Amino acid sequence: MKNINVILLTCLVLIIGYSCSSSDDSTVPITDGGTPPPDVNPIPDKTTTYNADVQAIFAANCIECHGAEPTQGAPVALSTYQEIITALSDWDVFGRVSTTSSLRVMPPNGRLPQETVDIILDWQADGLLEE
Repeated sequence: MKNINVILLTCLVLIIGYSCSSSDDSTVPITDGGTPPPDVNPIPDKTTTYNADVQAIFAANCIECHGAEPTQGAPVALSTYQEIITALSDWDVFGRVSTTSSLRVMPPNGRLPQETVDIILDWQADGLLEE
Protein backbone atom coordinates (compact mmCIF):
# COMPACT_ATOMS: atom_id res chain seq x y z
CA MET A 1 0.00 0.00 0.00
CA LYS A 2 2.83 2.37 0.84
CA ASN A 3 4.46 1.71 -2.56
CA ILE A 4 1.23 2.62 -4.36
CA ASN A 5 1.01 5.91 -2.45
CA VAL A 6 4.61 6.74 -3.35
CA ILE A 7 3.96 5.95 -7.02
CA LEU A 8 0.76 8.02 -7.08
CA LEU A 9 2.48 10.93 -5.35
CA THR A 10 5.39 10.77 -7.79
CA CYS A 11 3.01 10.74 -10.75
CA LEU A 12 1.09 13.70 -9.36
CA VAL A 13 4.29 15.70 -8.84
CA LEU A 14 5.45 14.92 -12.39
CA ILE A 15 2.10 15.92 -13.90
CA ILE A 16 1.99 19.19 -11.97
CA GLY A 17 5.62 19.94 -12.75
CA TYR A 18 5.16 19.24 -16.43
CA SER A 19 2.02 21.33 -16.74
CA CYS A 20 3.60 24.29 -14.96
CA SER A 21 6.87 24.25 -16.87
CA SER A 22 5.83 23.45 -20.40
CA SER A 23 4.74 26.14 -22.77
CA ASP A 24 3.61 25.93 -26.34
CA ASP A 25 3.29 29.68 -26.91
CA SER A 26 6.02 29.63 -29.52
CA THR A 27 4.04 31.08 -32.44
CA VAL A 28 4.30 34.71 -31.34
CA PRO A 29 7.11 36.29 -29.33
CA ILE A 30 5.87 37.23 -25.87
CA THR A 31 6.99 40.36 -24.03
CA ASP A 32 4.64 40.96 -21.09
CA GLY A 33 2.76 37.84 -20.20
CA GLY A 34 1.07 37.23 -23.49
CA THR A 35 0.79 40.30 -25.68
CA PRO A 36 2.89 40.14 -28.85
CA PRO A 37 5.35 43.00 -29.23
CA PRO A 38 3.93 45.89 -31.29
CA ASP A 39 6.67 45.59 -33.95
CA VAL A 40 5.30 42.22 -35.12
CA ASN A 41 3.45 42.96 -38.35
CA PRO A 42 2.07 39.76 -39.88
CA ILE A 43 0.63 41.50 -42.98
CA PRO A 44 3.14 44.29 -43.76
CA ASP A 45 1.63 45.26 -47.12
CA LYS A 46 -1.85 46.00 -45.69
CA THR A 47 -3.31 48.47 -43.22
CA THR A 48 -5.81 46.56 -41.11
CA THR A 49 -8.71 48.45 -39.52
CA TYR A 50 -11.42 47.53 -37.06
CA ASN A 51 -14.34 48.37 -39.34
CA ALA A 52 -12.97 46.70 -42.47
CA ASP A 53 -11.25 43.64 -41.01
CA VAL A 54 -11.56 43.00 -37.28
CA GLN A 55 -15.17 43.77 -36.40
CA ALA A 56 -16.46 40.68 -38.22
CA ILE A 57 -13.94 38.45 -36.44
CA PHE A 58 -15.01 39.67 -33.00
CA ALA A 59 -18.69 39.45 -33.97
CA ALA A 60 -18.32 35.84 -35.12
CA ASN A 61 -16.05 34.58 -32.33
CA CYS A 62 -16.32 36.75 -29.22
CA ILE A 63 -19.77 38.31 -28.91
CA GLU A 64 -21.46 35.14 -27.66
CA CYS A 65 -19.75 35.67 -24.30
CA HIS A 66 -18.32 39.20 -24.61
CA GLY A 67 -21.49 40.96 -25.80
CA ALA A 68 -22.82 44.25 -24.45
CA GLU A 69 -23.86 42.24 -21.39
CA PRO A 70 -21.00 39.72 -20.88
CA THR A 71 -22.11 36.14 -20.13
CA GLN A 72 -20.56 32.79 -19.19
CA GLY A 73 -18.00 34.43 -16.92
CA ALA A 74 -16.60 36.85 -19.49
CA PRO A 75 -15.03 39.75 -17.60
CA VAL A 76 -15.48 42.43 -20.26
CA ALA A 77 -17.66 43.38 -23.21
CA LEU A 78 -15.96 43.33 -26.62
CA SER A 79 -18.89 44.22 -28.85
CA THR A 80 -17.76 47.68 -30.02
CA TYR A 81 -14.53 49.32 -31.05
CA GLN A 82 -14.48 51.46 -27.89
CA GLU A 83 -15.12 48.47 -25.61
CA ILE A 84 -12.19 46.60 -27.16
CA ILE A 85 -9.87 49.59 -26.87
CA THR A 86 -10.92 50.06 -23.22
CA ALA A 87 -10.43 46.35 -22.48
CA LEU A 88 -6.88 46.43 -23.85
CA SER A 89 -5.69 48.42 -20.84
CA ASP A 90 -6.74 45.70 -18.38
CA TRP A 91 -7.00 42.45 -20.37
CA ASP A 92 -4.52 40.61 -22.55
CA VAL A 93 -6.82 40.40 -25.57
CA PHE A 94 -4.03 39.92 -28.13
CA GLY A 95 -2.23 37.36 -26.01
CA ARG A 96 -5.45 35.41 -25.50
CA VAL A 97 -6.21 35.10 -29.22
CA SER A 98 -2.61 34.46 -30.28
CA THR A 99 -1.55 31.94 -27.63
CA THR A 100 -1.35 28.25 -28.37
CA SER A 101 -1.82 27.39 -24.69
CA SER A 102 -5.11 25.60 -24.19
CA LEU A 103 -5.34 27.16 -20.71
CA ARG A 104 -5.30 30.77 -21.95
CA VAL A 105 -6.71 30.69 -25.47
CA MET A 106 -9.78 32.63 -26.55
CA PRO A 107 -12.26 31.66 -27.70
CA PRO A 108 -12.37 28.81 -25.19
CA ASN A 109 -13.69 26.31 -27.73
CA GLY A 110 -10.38 26.48 -29.60
CA ARG A 111 -7.79 28.75 -31.12
CA LEU A 112 -8.75 30.78 -34.16
CA PRO A 113 -7.03 29.86 -37.46
CA GLN A 114 -3.59 31.47 -37.79
CA GLU A 115 -4.80 33.61 -40.72
CA THR A 116 -7.47 35.12 -38.46
CA VAL A 117 -5.00 35.64 -35.61
CA ASP A 118 -2.66 37.37 -38.06
CA ILE A 119 -5.40 39.85 -39.00
CA ILE A 120 -5.94 40.73 -35.33
CA LEU A 121 -2.19 41.06 -34.69
CA ASP A 122 -1.78 43.14 -37.84
CA TRP A 123 -4.51 45.46 -36.57
CA GLN A 124 -2.47 45.90 -33.39
CA ALA A 125 0.75 46.50 -35.37
CA ASP A 126 -1.02 49.01 -37.60
CA GLY A 127 -2.11 51.11 -34.62
CA LEU A 128 -5.60 49.82 -33.73
CA LEU A 129 -7.25 51.99 -36.35
CA GLU A 130 -11.03 52.17 -36.34
CA GLU A 131 -11.36 53.15 -40.01
